[in-house]
Amino acid sequence: MNGLAKTSVLASALCSLAGMAAAKEVDINCQNSDKCVHYENMGKSQTDTFVTQCNGGVPIGMKLVCHPVKGMTCSGSLQQDTYLKCSCTNWSATKKQTATIDILCPAAN
Repeated sequence: MNGLAKTSVLASALCSLAGMAAAKEVDINCQNSDKCVHYENMGKSQTDTFVTQCNGGVPIGMKLVCHPVKGMTCSGSLQQDTYLKCSCTNWSATKKQTATIDILCPAAN
């Protein structure tokens, strides 16, 4: 089992033990635009991972900005120069909350 698969299995097990919903992955398609905004209504105790590209790639200057609200955390990373990824967790066990994800694509030269 590779490292990513082990991490996924461990994360699912930890979420189950903590009473959290299993993580889901959301692919945000940002085609032919310099800015895309995505709003994700996250359930109670839920983690979502958002992945995106700009027109099929990750050009220099591309940005993925995740905006958590109070009671939520987000972190992002570049995945082997092929896409950007951000994971957000709604830590509230009592209410749904909305994360805002901005994708900024540099203008084509």
